[in-house]
Amino acid sequence: MTEETRHFCSNRNIDIICMGRVAVDLYAEQVHSPLEDAQSFRKYLGGCAGNTAVGTARLGLKSAMFSCVGSDDMGVYLRKTLENEGVDTSLLRNTPEHLTALVLLGVNPPERFPLIFYRENCADMQIKPDDADPEIFKNAKALLITGTGLSTPEMRVATKQAVKVAKNSGCAVILDIDYRPVLWGLAEAGDGETRFVASEEVTREIQPFLSELDLIVGTEEEVQICAGKSGDDGEETLQSCLTSIRKGSSATVVLKRGADGCEVYSRDSDTPISARSFQIEVLNVLGAGDAFMSGFLRGWLRNESLKTCALYGNACGALVVTRHGCSPAAPSFAEIEYFIRDFDDVPDLVHHPKMEQLHLRTELGQPQKQELLILAYDHRTQFEDSCRENGLSLDSISRFKELVYEGFQKVYRTMEEYGCAVLIDPEYGETILKNSADTDYVIGVPIEKAGAFPLSWLKEDSLYQQLLERPPTWFVKVLWRFHPQMNPEDKDAQLTQLRKLNEVCNALKRKLMVELIIPEGFTETGKSLGETMAEVYETGIYPFWWKITALDTKKEWLTMTAILDQYDPDVGLIILGKNAPIEQFKTWFRVARSTPHTCGFAIGRSIFWEPWEQFAEGLKTDSEVSSMIAERYQQVIDIWQNL
Repeated sequence: MTEETRHFCSNRNIDIICMGRVAVDLYAEQVHSPLEDAQSFRKYLGGCAGNTAVGTARLGLKSAMFSCVGSDDMGVYLRKTLENEGVDTSLLRNTPEHLTALVLLGVNPPERFPLIFYRENCADMQIKPDDADPEIFKNAKALLITGTGLSTPEMRVATKQAVKVAKNSGCAVILDIDYRPVLWGLAEAGDGETRFVASEEVTREIQPFLSELDLIVGTEEEVQICAGKSGDDGEETLQSCLTSIRKGSSATVVLKRGADGCEVYSRDSDTPISARSFQIEVLNVLGAGDAFMSGFLRGWLRNESLKTCALYGNACGALVVTRHGCSPAAPSFAEIEYFIRDFDDVPDLVHHPKMEQLHLRTELGQPQKQELLILAYDHRTQFEDSCRENGLSLDSISRFKELVYEGFQKVYRTMEEYGCAVLIDPEYGETILKNSADTDYVIGVPIEKAGAFPLSWLKEDSLYQQLLERPPTWFVKVLWRFHPQMNPEDKDAQLTQLRKLNEVCNALKRKLMVELIIPEGFTETGKSLGETMAEVYETGIYPFWWKITALDTKKEWLTMTAILDQYDPDVGLIILGKNAPIEQFKTWFRVARSTPHTCGFAIGRSIFWEPWEQFAEGLKTDSEVSSMIAERYQQVIDIWQNL
């Protein structure tokens, strides 16, 4: 078994430039249903090159997307998604004259995975030879091209130029054969499912590129089309293919064998290198190849052994076939490490709560990396009680909350990049939410009925439907009363409701913030908070953030965070205010920030209650009230930032 020497510059900032197809995938949500019977679809980023750009980014590589998108809403979506995943979009050009490509996909395992390409003269086919910017290529280790990019004369010209620029810049060149007969005009327009049609033309167009390649990846049939060979004797044909490819290329060849993993043929040997495969129940094969490529490149571009590259590729492919979608199914490196380490020891590992939690964090981001400075005014019961005491109409609550929102806006406009966020209820803040749906700041919305114990929902209808109708960027907040020493009936009722909410949030990919309130009569210490959190984790529930009462001493914080480190070291902590004087936050924030878990605050009454009292008594104008709120919110932010 011979290891290869990689021919790329390892000291460059961009690991991989992914050139070619990036599109919107609409996946049928009804699994096992024919595509014609699908009733609803889930929207994802797709396309071979786009999936690989996301997949490699999630695995810790620095990837760049080289393609075009339309100036339409779907193009905006693709660009935003790529940037949120950490993909460099310097080479992603907008083309206003063309629509972003679209694909409809169905999931009908084990054999049928229909797909229909809508890409007539689409945006990602508009890459021009001049788009290959030499300055960016000089900062990259490798360029990935795909078979899709070779399927039209115009794209072949652009790809040829990109390869030339890459080689002149010292980049390695990788080919994902990605043979789609329909895109070559070799199958009916609606037949995206057919994966192989023998064609001398396709072979003729691919082979001139072979001499420039450092790595070739494809299925057995794709390697055959690349080599211009076909036959029924698989092993004999494979050897013939390798011989043919070697005449024009010294590239390492990776043969994907589905459930059996892969075989890697280095440029210096015809003896295959392989790694263990993972036998697993398949939900969706679409995107498995792109995931495999991402995993393989994680190792290859970091100069790891070909066996390790194969292992990463096999693990990524196996994980993705168990999930719905292509790019959103791509794992992080933490996921594949866990998967490889525990695959033999944990039954049904891919559905284990820990694996699901790891993947949800992969999709949604890491809580501690997002600072949240929340102006929380989702309060309802306190306002209602105050209105009754002061003889005010409940309509005044909505009027006041609009003033709170005005105060928030005054601060937000001066510091957009600092994590300003709001927490607002849909009962008295409905108008605000409607006007805020398309904003850049973070919005949280409660799901619980105010003051209810046991926990119950704002609306009695489907919890799933309630959250589905909200924008996916809004996080879900739930106020939850719990303590391990509560009576068994109350504990069971509270845990059951929280479990339901957690399941729906996971299914819809919503961030969940649990506001943990220790009921009266129970001690509220670092130990009691930690033990409460531990019991939640033991039931398989992993909130994105905990919203908790500030603790007075560093020792109390360390007691609690030691438990968090055991169960969920990446979870975020948000500090609530308890209507304390603003000056108190200097101490609380200083102590809270002694742990890396603490990533923000959610302060409400400390900011707005005095202005509310002034408003309720008619002592201040609307403008004065909103200014008071802005000043007090800014004061809290300054305390947080200047510790």
